[in-house]
Amino acid sequence: METLGIAISIGLVALIVAIPIYAVSKGLSFVRSNLFSIPIILCLVTVGAYWPHFYKDLRLEMMGVNREGMTDVQRTRNVSPGLQGEAIELYWSLMGVGWPFKAIIGMVLIAPYPSVVWLAGFGVRRFRRSNRSEIT
Repeated sequence: METLGIAISIGLVALIVAIPIYAVSKGLSFVRSNLFSIPIILCLVTVGAYWPHFYKDLRLEMMGVNREGMTDVQRTRNVSPGLQGEAIELYWSLMGVGWPFKAIIGMVLIAPYPSVVWLAGFGVRRFRRSNRSEIT
């Protein structure tokens, strides 16, 4: 189960990195590149922010945690003794900043990435053109 969580997280990050690079490699203009990349990245960041929350909920459900218990002992009554410590840690790790706020912060931080990739691609194309003109 742990490997699945890591694989999905790595896949989401790889897609977020690859989408703007793909748009630039197709030669899209600045506006079209951003219009293509940003909605897809928004969806991926939302899934990436929700995935850890969903994963922890799923693990707690599989362990048999009673969410309506008032104390840790009541919550972990149906959990095997070897997993009670992990169940308590998972339960309390869900408290704090929620996944929607994490998604908003993630999008604010990642939103300039397609523009930076487009500018880097523009610089590379300009550099290649100047090298070709010097050679001939």
